[in-house]
Amino acid sequence: MRSRQLHNQRLALRRHGAMIPVVALTMPIVILFIGYSVNIAYMQLMRTELRLTTDSAAKAALVNFGATNSQSSAVAFGKATSANNKVGGAVLSIPTSGFKFGNSTKQSNGAYVFNAGATPVNSVQVTATATTALPIGSMIPNGTFTCSKTAYATRVSHDIVLVLDRSASMAFDLSSSEFVYPPDRTLFSPLQSYFTPPSPTASRWAALTAAVNSFVTVLQARNLDVKVGLVTYAEDYSLGQYSSTVASLDKTLTTSTSSITTAMNAWGATPLLGDTNIAAGLALAQAELTSSRARSTADRTIILLTDGVATTGNTNIPGLTSSYRTGSSIVTHVITFGGEAATGSVATSMQTAAQNGNGMFFNAATAAQLQAAFQNIADSLPAVLVN
Repeated sequence: MRSRQLHNQRLALRRHGAMIPVVALTMPIVILFIGYSVNIAYMQLMRTELRLTTDSAAKAALVNFGATNSQSSAVAFGKATSANNKVGGAVLSIPTSGFKFGNSTKQSNGAYVFNAGATPVNSVQVTATATTALPIGSMIPNGTFTCSKTAYATRVSHDIVLVLDRSASMAFDLSSSEFVYPPDRTLFSPLQSYFTPPSPTASRWAALTAAVNSFVTVLQARNLDVKVGLVTYAEDYSLGQYSSTVASLDKTLTTSTSSITTAMNAWGATPLLGDTNIAAGLALAQAELTSSRARSTADRTIILLTDGVATTGNTNIPGLTSSYRTGSSIVTHVITFGGEAATGSVATSMQTAAQNGNGMFFNAATAAQLQAAFQNIADSLPAVLVN
């Protein structure tokens, strides 16, 4: 028994001795692999840091240029912003020559192409290069790694047409009931109320006017590159001295957002008449967004509001918004406001219309919710794209 134990011990010692040369041969390979992996990871980290730095510098320079219209000021601001980041453990100093200003145009595939020196200036290109020592620099001749990144920041243009319901129901109060007028209109008979301008404080039109005013205020506060147009719709209606057109282009695309408020107030001073032809309003908006007044480089948007079901004209609103998206690259946001539009099949159809138009859907039951819907849309519009 003891002889067998001694034999096993000698055999184990021989095996152990045989492993030493194997370990000695493979260890350099393992160390080399570890060193290579560490260097590769560090290189990737440096590329990421440089990308973030150039992106932030380009965006900062573009925003500053929009506020100051000074390229030198924009470059200084871009440099100061990039100094807040580190690349390879050191602050990166981007040279002035690394900043270029120009114009980016939107292609049919949605991509933007930058042209340095072109006007009007809506883009900034930033190029930067960084060199840093590698953690295990002895593995390569100079022990350092150099990489370059180029970032583009483009100020996005927006052409927006508001398509708003001005049918007779927009003079009703904010309840879901039909033919119920605000208290300051109940002094009249229902027929008199119908042919009287909407309440300036408690009607659906008054709530819509306040929400639109808030919308254009947000656009101005965000300093967006935006043009806004206004279309209203109802139906062709005539009775004695009273009349209404099916749809009207009340304001062509303009940078003067105050004129939108003026047009809203003008409709608020007249009786709102007739039924609801949503398709007629959408057709005018689509025509305006593809007219000579629209900009080929701008994102096209329709904001559709209704408080009722489409009663005349083409009632397949989801089909229309789908065709505008595919045929004219128009995004359609939809807001339903009280009344018939708030529930049931009408709300479902309008939600589908928003989905088909690649837009957002809001169902506003109150004036506060209506204002929030318009503000959410304004806040969602991109000011700057960084690539």
